[in-house]
Amino acid sequence: MTASAQDGGGTGQARGPRVIAPELVAPLPVDPSMLERIEPRQPLSGLAGPAPEPKLRKEDALFFRPVAVAAGMFESEGRTVTIAGIRVIPPDRTCEARDGGAWPCGVQARTAFRYWLRGRAIACESGPGGEPPDTDKPLTCSLAGYDIGKWLIENGWAMPEPGGPYEQDGENARRAGKGIFSGGPSSS
Repeated sequence: MTASAQDGGGTGQARGPRVIAPELVAPLPVDPSMLERIEPRQPLSGLAGPAPEPKLRKEDALFFRPVAVAAGMFESEGRTVTIAGIRVIPPDRTCEARDGGAWPCGVQARTAFRYWLRGRAIACESGPGGEPPDTDKPLTCSLAGYDIGKWLIENGWAMPEPGGPYEQDGENARRAGKGIFSGGPSSS
């Protein structure tokens, strides 16, 4: 900064704050040399701090900017990944509506999955020896440390594979009427 910018146009005197409306707001007479900067206080609780970083294992592979193409399937960096332990709900699937007829539950499931992903990085298990994962096979993946297959099943946006790890979660979602089991949006 030049001397003229620091001292208010080259007058040789330091400028104070500019008074805008002295009849409305009277500035306090403060000498800047008397001010002292102190350290900020600690947060009042742990809730105010930043979210913890998800813990990635060395054998995890990251997929950036995923886009859901179906509930349980996403594309990232030119690769298509299917989530393990679930039955993917295709976008063209329809479900019985509670008011009669059908509703586009596949589109709704894909949209819910897409909103949940929000373009965040997904960690999927790598192949043996840390090789890139084989995307021709279903993969176990997580988003911010949460199992994606479990989220889809718990919220009723996918069906569990018979004998898979999510069968009980799928039954709970069915009983609670979540996702594709909800009967669709109400017409009233």
